[in-house]
Amino acid sequence: MIGLVAHSAQAQLIQEPVEAVMIASGRSDPMPVIEERLTVAIDGQHATTTLLQVYENNTGGQTEGRYRLRAGMDAHVEGFSYWNGEQKIVGEVFEKQTARQVYDAVTSRRRDPGLLEHDGEGAFAFKVFPIEAKEKKRIEMRWTKWLDRRTKTVRYHAPVVRADANIVISISGAVKNLKSPTHRFHTEKTSDGVRLRSEGARTTGELILTWEADEPDWQPSVYVQPGGKHDGWFAMSLAAPDVSDKTVAAKDVTIVIDRSGSMIGEAMANARRAAADMILLLDSRDRVNVISFSDEVDPLFKTPQLLDEDTRARARKFAEGLKEGGGTDIALALRTALASQDKEQGRPRVIVFMTDGQSDAKQALDAANADIGDVRLFTVGLGDKVNRPLLERIANVKRGRFVYIEKPSAIGTEVGKLAASISKPLLVDVSLEVDGAHAVRLYPRSMGDLFAEDELLVTGRVKGTGTAKFIIKGRFAGKPVTFTRSVDLGKAPQRPWVGRLWAKARVAHLLEEVSLGTQTTEMTNEVIDLALAYNFVTPYTSFLAIPESELGNMKGTVEAARERKRKIMADNPDAASLNRDKADSVQMFDANTIDAAPPQASPRGGDADEEDAINSEGASYGRVRKHGCAGCTTSNPSSLGLLLVVALLALRRRRR
Repeated sequence: MIGLVAHSAQAQLIQEPVEAVMIASGRSDPMPVIEERLTVAIDGQHATTTLLQVYENNTGGQTEGRYRLRAGMDAHVEGFSYWNGEQKIVGEVFEKQTARQVYDAVTSRRRDPGLLEHDGEGAFAFKVFPIEAKEKKRIEMRWTKWLDRRTKTVRYHAPVVRADANIVISISGAVKNLKSPTHRFHTEKTSDGVRLRSEGARTTGELILTWEADEPDWQPSVYVQPGGKHDGWFAMSLAAPDVSDKTVAAKDVTIVIDRSGSMIGEAMANARRAAADMILLLDSRDRVNVISFSDEVDPLFKTPQLLDEDTRARARKFAEGLKEGGGTDIALALRTALASQDKEQGRPRVIVFMTDGQSDAKQALDAANADIGDVRLFTVGLGDKVNRPLLERIANVKRGRFVYIEKPSAIGTEVGKLAASISKPLLVDVSLEVDGAHAVRLYPRSMGDLFAEDELLVTGRVKGTGTAKFIIKGRFAGKPVTFTRSVDLGKAPQRPWVGRLWAKARVAHLLEEVSLGTQTTEMTNEVIDLALAYNFVTPYTSFLAIPESELGNMKGTVEAARERKRKIMADNPDAASLNRDKADSVQMFDANTIDAAPPQASPRGGDADEEDAINSEGASYGRVRKHGCAGCTTSNPSSLGLLLVVALLALRRRRR
């Protein structure tokens, strides 16, 4: 047994909102959830989550259900199903325009399709109609996410409504100090990690689980998916350990605050407070400057000044006194901040750039690219109107990172985390080399520095069959350092998620290019092709789940879309091989019990019944046709019995 400890403070570590809710048309309160099952398979830091919920229509009449899933930033939906009675309707990914066309045509006949679309940062939504009075509507969602890690602590967060939800979580890897402020778990060791089963909830609405990676400091993690006849895939991560303040160099920090008219109210108040708190957290050896901007720029100092008591007081007073008004000129503010940096060598120079607005993307990028100084730029996007691709690209160009904050109330907390992180620049001038194999098409395109409580994550394609050595180089405390991890590519276990993680990184890069105005037909088509080949939702693709019997005159449209998808799979045999690996590993569950799958050999060498129970890639309830993306299935035992009787009669007739 591995003990799992409750720790109420852990609830404050995760700010991302999560939810899974269905609301009846014309209502504001969610439909009640009468059954809930969550299965999670975590491999290192990659989580695959399957959530089944049963909603009851208590409106007193027929209604349309509006479902919304918020699974966290950078989550990707890879599976979507719902039930009509005992009939399971399994979604498949189509081009968004085609899926919407079919959905609208079928819905106009008051039929029962489901269309799941991207609905914002880490959010997805669909509608289902009709839901009859007192009907119990089953919904199943599967999504994947690379989990956040700070020093050694990994965090998992998911929406859970019911206190008696059936929750099973497997974690592969060496872990310790499991904690949950929201649930009680029975925990047991497995051959490659731990397995948890919920024994009740302390709170409802969410599940929070944290643990520590039981491994040495500065040890890279490398995951590989062999490609067979094709190039393989890899994912490499390195988390910053907890280090002594003695290893941290004094630095220059310039805080740039958007005070344009759109920041009125709570956003401006929280930005002022966050900047003042950041100034308070800086070391007395540091230097600071504060620059406010709208369509004009107002710097407190010409260059960053040493943080004596007078400078700290002046900087905090300046930040706390900002008033909103005017337009937004990101390029002007960025040029001013970069030009104000002291050219003295040996001191890390950091710019923290907070804005909620949009601006001319080309001018802003030109300003970032024109600067040849060794400045790290951290961009903070506030609210849903911010130009995220622009801020991400600027941060990448200047070897920092982007932080997205959806709600004004979270500004203080998230900027506080950022301040704590940049207060300790650890590994700088970071690069990755691979010996013994050829690594290509790496994302992100440029590697930023590694700060305290930060993590590097790189994905790419890899060519080779022997032992590959992944080498991370950089400077730590002013001295060159090297960290390595070797992997035998020919003996690596199957990890299809590594290939899909790379595909999502490639799509994110393409979407960034499109949003920055470099859109081409080729880029858009590649996004669609990758999403169809690797099977996930993007702004250009959707999941469509519809019974074959309801297609009507749209059957030809759906068949044409399927034929296009077959051609894409033929043109991308590497992606097709991932889907075959995934399909072959799926074990289906009966609708009435999560542990009903029969024992068989475990692909990871663990107990077979345990593997079946926790394999969330197959956590579907009912038996599914292998190619039944819009097919109809049943888990009714009487139907299976009838099929058996028919088969026996046919065999008897043949013998006669």
